[in-house]
Amino acid sequence: MSRERAFQGLQCTECQTVYPSREILQKCVKCGGLLDTIINPEILSEISKDDLEHARSMWRYRAFLPVDEKDKIVSAGEGDTPLRKLSSFHGNVWVKDETKNPTGTFKDRGASLAVTALSSLGVKDIILSSEGNAGCSFALYSQIADLACRVFLPRQANPAKVELSRKLGAKVTPVEGTIAEAGRRVEALAKSEGSYNASTFVTPYRHDGKGTMALEICEQLDWMVPDYVVYPVGGGVGLVGMWKMFSVLEKIGWVRTKPRFVAVQPTGCAPVVKAYQSKRDDVDEWKNPETIAFGLRIPKPLAGKWILRCLRESEGIALSVTDEEIRKSMGQALKDEGLLLEPSSAATFAALPQLYGEKMIDRSAEVVLIATGSGLKTLEQF
Repeated sequence: MSRERAFQGLQCTECQTVYPSREILQKCVKCGGLLDTIINPEILSEISKDDLEHARSMWRYRAFLPVDEKDKIVSAGEGDTPLRKLSSFHGNVWVKDETKNPTGTFKDRGASLAVTALSSLGVKDIILSSEGNAGCSFALYSQIADLACRVFLPRQANPAKVELSRKLGAKVTPVEGTIAEAGRRVEALAKSEGSYNASTFVTPYRHDGKGTMALEICEQLDWMVPDYVVYPVGGGVGLVGMWKMFSVLEKIGWVRTKPRFVAVQPTGCAPVVKAYQSKRDDVDEWKNPETIAFGLRIPKPLAGKWILRCLRESEGIALSVTDEEIRKSMGQALKDEGLLLEPSSAATFAALPQLYGEKMIDRSAEVVLIATGSGLKTLEQF
């Protein structure tokens, strides 16, 4: 006898309108707000940890994800990444090493879930804006699912990411300016052609995929919760997704607490940090963003309100680090830990001296850094 699925539909984060689960949607039809998936914790509370899937991937947590039992999973083995203790810090610090994913980035989690959901709904053509990594991820999973994929990204994007997206079958279009310009191009094309816009938070099927990092962290810590999760914020998908899953785990009684989040951005593009420290409800656009961390060069995250709300609910911290600090951390992570990180990923390592030095966190606290992407695609920046 099949168990009722926890996925109950979609809900607008602004006007709270609810939509059925089998409808092809992007933003809210009524108000244009961002949609969240409805995952019912009461249904999840009926399962035990022994009921988790046996897959060696993020799909071990299929019961927590917005898919139906009959949906064909589009997977390349994403997730199940290492959580290892760092030896070079005088503290209780772990790294969640997302560089071990198929295309070297945590974006694979969101792409696997989105392509699974969209292909099951009958979508055949997707289009998205990206700083590079998401383009690679969607190119891979679209090829597996036999979906057409087009990626628009800033001309300044890392060459390896552009080339890999093309090799994986995506049609790539460089755009002058930032990802904001790329996003506007995609939005206009999707509207005129009827293609599905799978860009960050335009589709509701990416953040839950990245949320599986929270589930893995807790299981890898024997169902304990770290005191802090340090996350580099660009579009904020991972932060929103993880906070949601930590909250679900607490509601169903698998963990007793939730972590505090530390949101890290580069000083040359820190709109979330500025808004959070100014006690704003939304994020203003950052003028003339400039940083070596291309994945964090997001002048105005679409989910600004949502990100700030999650940060406040977690009683979090927001801080910025310089490009010089990021570059130094790239070298140190490689030398001390054997971690080859791209600049966006190294921002979390760069934040630690500030967190400890200004006594924002105690050295006895258990801290998890999210290493979001491999430096293999950004070698020209080392």
